[in-house]
Amino acid sequence: MPPTSRNGGGTSPPSAPGATVIPLSAVGALADISMVEFFLGMALSRRAPQSAGEPAAEVSAWFDRPVRARALKAPLDAMLGRGWVAPDAETYTLSEAGTAALTPFTHALVRMLDGGRRLLDLAVFMSLIKEFERSGS
Repeated sequence: MPPTSRNGGGTSPPSAPGATVIPLSAVGALADISMVEFFLGMALSRRAPQSAGEPAAEVSAWFDRPVRARALKAPLDAMLGRGWVAPDAETYTLSEAGTAALTPFTHALVRMLDGGRRLLDLAVFMSLIKEFERSGS
């Protein structure tokens, strides 16, 4: 797996000598979440409960390439550890804490697609996505 800022592969931004860099998650501004965790959480938020293989199938469809359930094991375990995912036997459900962690990123995604104009409404946008999925578009 390629290195990320989480496993030491990233670079820190330049800072003044003696300065302390504080992640946004430390002050409660944003959750510390990887892209894989975000997409896994989005997959779990769409239908629950799900087995470990079901989110992998959904993520595979989104990226138009195979994603195996075992590739999502580490992010799923991390989300379980943070209380973002609630396990129930062999299935998983996004918890309220997981929904709260994902919400700012979902809103940011819609705003990025909207170009910052705030013309897209999140509820309308999500209903359009579901309609496209039902129609097979």
